[in-house]
Amino acid sequence: MRDIPADAVPVRPADPVDPRQDTAEHTGDPWSVSVVIPTRGRPELALAAVRSALGQTRSPWEVLLVVDGPDPVTEEGVRDVDDPRFRLLVLPENVGAGGARNAGVRAAKGAWIAFLDDDDTWRPAKLERQLAALASRPDAARTVLGTGTVWHTGRATHTWPLRAPRPGETVGEYLFVRDRAGEGMLPTPRILLPRALAATCPMPTHLRTHEEWDWMLELEKHGARFDVVLDPLVDVDARPRRASRSQGNRWRVSLAWALDRAEDLGPRAFSALVLTEVARGAAQGRAGLAAHLAIAAVALTGRPRLRDVARFLARPLTLRLGRGAA
Repeated sequence: MRDIPADAVPVRPADPVDPRQDTAEHTGDPWSVSVVIPTRGRPELALAAVRSALGQTRSPWEVLLVVDGPDPVTEEGVRDVDDPRFRLLVLPENVGAGGARNAGVRAAKGAWIAFLDDDDTWRPAKLERQLAALASRPDAARTVLGTGTVWHTGRATHTWPLRAPRPGETVGEYLFVRDRAGEGMLPTPRILLPRALAATCPMPTHLRTHEEWDWMLELEKHGARFDVVLDPLVDVDARPRRASRSQGNRWRVSLAWALDRAEDLGPRAFSALVLTEVARGAAQGRAGLAAHLAIAAVALTGRPRLRDVARFLARPLTLRLGRGAA
């Protein structure tokens, strides 16, 4: 394993990150990584996630399993983890995944934060590849770095994203202005970022959905730069789950969020989001013609691409044929 030289990049907060936020106990190692895993009620999955983090070729400083509220079953399930790097943090009440991640950041001691979900696993070189990529970046102290991910759907396997953000591309355009499925993605459990940035810009806890996208937009406003190591370094179980009873109206929540974030998204990303993600939710929820006309009208207030309009018009047929939507 190639060690990262301690003096390769000075890990210090960069404006507009406030260095006074970086007051937690520090390891003294500018490349130390704290892994934060939120969990609740899934001890077997949580244990597999913890082991994949502890088994990295570039050892993390610590692995924090944040139990989201009292959960004796999970506590018992990880009791036999015999590793000094493992820390168990049990929250006094349920605060949701975003709140649990924020609690993990506050408790972390490493210079970097790596998030992992309890139902995902890392391949052994994940942290090593990310830290090696950061060592060559002059703006490492404000970089949010993702990785390629292998999505196992039960019927197929996909390796996404297909590309990294382009120079000067906003995070909204990277995520939503896409030509192919899986082109631009930044799922939180693949991300490595400076602890100072994570502490200054915590994940939102007030949203019912799209909290990760919302967080990306806030990170960008705080000066973050986004990049991706395209190597497939994370495995995700993406088999379909039972649909929520509230799925029929979820598109309305998505549309409200898009409207609230329209300025931060920018006109192209806003229209692309409405014509793809919001419209897909409406179609899956069997919304009527009036809903789809309303979605189209909202999308036209931005700057829609012909490609996204065509996909919007074709989506009902695509869903009927059972192929999903890009």
